[in-house]
Amino acid sequence: MSEQILMARQPILDLHWQTVGYELLYRDSHGCPPGDFFDGTSATCEVLISAYTGVFHQGSMRVLPAFLNINEELLFKDLPSFSSDNVVLEILEDIEINDRSEKRIRELSAMGFKIALDDFTWKDEFDRIMDVVDVVKIDVLETKGKKLFHTLERLEPYKSSVVLLAEKVENIFEYNRFKKLGFRLFQGYFFAHPEMVPGKRASGSELILMELLSELSNPEVTPEDLESVIAKDPRLTVKLLKIVNSATYTLQRSIPTISEAIVLLGLNELKRWALIVSMSGSLDVPDELCRELLIRAKMCESMAPHYQIEPGQGFMIGILSGADALFAIPMLDLNKQLALDESLYEALAHREGDLGIMLNDVINFSRYNWDCLSGSSNNYHLLDAQQEAIRWALESLQVAS
Repeated sequence: MSEQILMARQPILDLHWQTVGYELLYRDSHGCPPGDFFDGTSATCEVLISAYTGVFHQGSMRVLPAFLNINEELLFKDLPSFSSDNVVLEILEDIEINDRSEKRIRELSAMGFKIALDDFTWKDEFDRIMDVVDVVKIDVLETKGKKLFHTLERLEPYKSSVVLLAEKVENIFEYNRFKKLGFRLFQGYFFAHPEMVPGKRASGSELILMELLSELSNPEVTPEDLESVIAKDPRLTVKLLKIVNSATYTLQRSIPTISEAIVLLGLNELKRWALIVSMSGSLDVPDELCRELLIRAKMCESMAPHYQIEPGQGFMIGILSGADALFAIPMLDLNKQLALDESLYEALAHREGDLGIMLNDVINFSRYNWDCLSGSSNNYHLLDAQQEAIRWALESLQVAS
């Protein structure tokens, strides 16, 4: 690629809240989707796509399909010969379906690319290509009421071959509504805002994680304090000892106790590993939520010096920003249980102070809200931090499995 571009990814989940792909969103320094996105070698594109769509799930590493926006300029470019079965081409809504574009879309389908229609509302010209369309994406914020039902009615003849994807689903109520309407894929951050259950009782693993978060957010915490919490969870203890004795740390002897592991790792490293292990596979929450929070925490840690924040505190604010979703407890109630100091609470609840500004920038950057950034940091520093964080989270979850 001739110039650096900003990139973000948005997860696409199925009916069971399993992540089945990521939409890759990109923009050049002039604020436009770059026409040269695919001008790099196929190897470069493959690495880029794999980095943003790779996940470690249930003991194995895999690359999920990448959903890529294709405007009229890109539609007629020669695409690199990367794995077409891992790419879904999203045909943008302003592309007219005529003889030329129909021919090209059919060529791409024959090459193995899956075809999606983006921001879909019915136009009669779509009849020409519906036999090769795999996914129809409907922006449920823009397409409502009669317009939505008219669109669904026109798609009825294709329901056996076309998957409906609801875009911009932001809460569990919307998810349930569109599920009933026949949508099978969902894009948005509803999984990070689960229904808050009044009087919900935390499970054993949640209680231990709450206690761990409380200790980790305390700047006066000691290794002995952490050891006493970790020792309450045999799974956490065994996993941490396994990590310390793995190839990640080239030790000349095995480490048999948590106290020795704390001395070896140091407090900051132990904090990270304890959270990774606690969040991976032990909580009844979507895997994507845990992945997102680990990536956010690492991004905040990397960006912290740009906001005059201590990196360890940056990591913690990233994790804590999703603690209400992890436990399905409102942030105000969570604050009572974790006893957060005032600066942490103001950052989490109101996005105030340096911590709050940084957290807001990291979240907005990751979610493609680039016009909402504070300007306190260079956008490309955020991009570098994001790429590093995705790699780190992928590798860490693999080690912790």
